[in-house]
Amino acid sequence: MERKSALQSMSRKHRYLMEDIFIAYLAMGTYLTLIGSVLPGIKAEYQISYQVGGWMMSAQQIGYLVSGIAASLIASRIGVKVTYLTFGTLAFIGLALMIVTGNPAVLLFAMLLTGLCKGCTANFGNQITSTLSNNDSSLLNLAQAFFAIGTCLAPIITVLCGASWRTAFVITIAMGVLTFLHGLRIEIGPEAFRQETNVGKPDLGFFKKSIFWICCLLLMCYLAFEASVMGWLVTFFVDSGAAAETAAQLLATALWVAVLIGRFASAWFATRFRPEHMMLVMTAGVVVCFSVMMFSHTFVPMAAATFGLGLFMAGMYGTTLGGSDNLIGQYPMCMGMFIVIPGIGSAITQSAIGTLADQVGIRGGMYFLYVLLAILIFSTALFLRYHNKQNRG
Repeated sequence: MERKSALQSMSRKHRYLMEDIFIAYLAMGTYLTLIGSVLPGIKAEYQISYQVGGWMMSAQQIGYLVSGIAASLIASRIGVKVTYLTFGTLAFIGLALMIVTGNPAVLLFAMLLTGLCKGCTANFGNQITSTLSNNDSSLLNLAQAFFAIGTCLAPIITVLCGASWRTAFVITIAMGVLTFLHGLRIEIGPEAFRQETNVGKPDLGFFKKSIFWICCLLLMCYLAFEASVMGWLVTFFVDSGAAAETAAQLLATALWVAVLIGRFASAWFATRFRPEHMMLVMTAGVVVCFSVMMFSHTFVPMAAATFGLGLFMAGMYGTTLGGSDNLIGQYPMCMGMFIVIPGIGSAITQSAIGTLADQVGIRGGMYFLYVLLAILIFSTALFLRYHNKQNRG
């Protein structure tokens, strides 16, 4: 009811802009998950190693963190709409490049393009949604739900296309063309996207806030963990012999169905529980479910753990931002830093998994994620301690 009310209160052009954000998030969820779903096929056909696969995932993360700031700077010179539409096409150009060649340098460049697209869509989408809805978190949760719908579509597309991963890419490229055509009619004025007004001396006071660094740690762990699961899950299930390819795709679909459910559930729980308490429960759930998934060798516990993993990690991003003492509202540059700094961890993690997998196998490579989980537990404890102090004060 609240979501409908938030949209109805907007002008016609702003509702159309929000529709475009939703479509862009759906497309983003599709192409990001699809790459991980078909990675075993790409790896087999092009004869690339786990290490090259890890570099590809890292290149995507590098593109993501670069565009977190670069897109806003470019927009100040060539316009927000042109930047948004141009960067929005890069992922689909990247998919087209991967269809035609297996040259490692081209594959890395293609993945860089998908990361640039992801970063721009996330940055502009989050800011526009927050601005137009007057910081109504329900609308941002709705946008994230469209992303989750896209992640659910990707494994289904993969299964329907069978061994032809190129056909799956072509379908997704067609989705990108339709997204671009829809975006040609949008209008993005200053009332929808507020740029830094004092570019020469941006307010960087958030760097002095301890909660900023705590949230950066939490976001680094969550984003790196999510990107690794998204990129390596199907490969892990197939190459470790834990599941056949079709079953692995179904498990990936179950994961993102759980994320979709979890994001709606998190929006509801957020109105009833404090962020630090939610984060404590979600961290414990992620650690337990990931461990069950890693050490299970039969389908039922593996499927249950995968579904639980999606449920518990779904609300981590929004809960972290919700517990950041409104730094994003106070400091225009803060959202960009929440993209760039945590993104460094994602880039390192993807390469580390690929490099380890070449030495000790994909299961051994995935064990590296326990380093992230250890940091996640530590940063959750800091998050809880900080808010307990604030509440007592």
